[in-house]
Amino acid sequence: MNTFDRIWTALAVVLMILPFAALGYELVKSESPLTIAVFAAMGALLFGTLILGMRVKPKSSGDAQDTEAESVNTHSSVETHR
Repeated sequence: MNTFDRIWTALAVVLMILPFAALGYELVKSESPLTIAVFAAMGALLFGTLILGMRVKPKSSGDAQDTEAESVNTHSSVETHR
């Protein structure tokens, strides 16, 4: 990922956090601790999924692992038909 893409990704993440931060601030002022805890857990799951999703590298269809897995599956299916 080049620097220009990282800047836009960081900007998108910051802009996504702002509404949650504003709502969290208002919840802290007026809601019960249980409501705040549920909101925090939902936010942690959302942002954790986002971070993990950005770290995953897409695989091309011609990867060596895919080819190896296909050959193993083909070989095992031939043995079961005997």
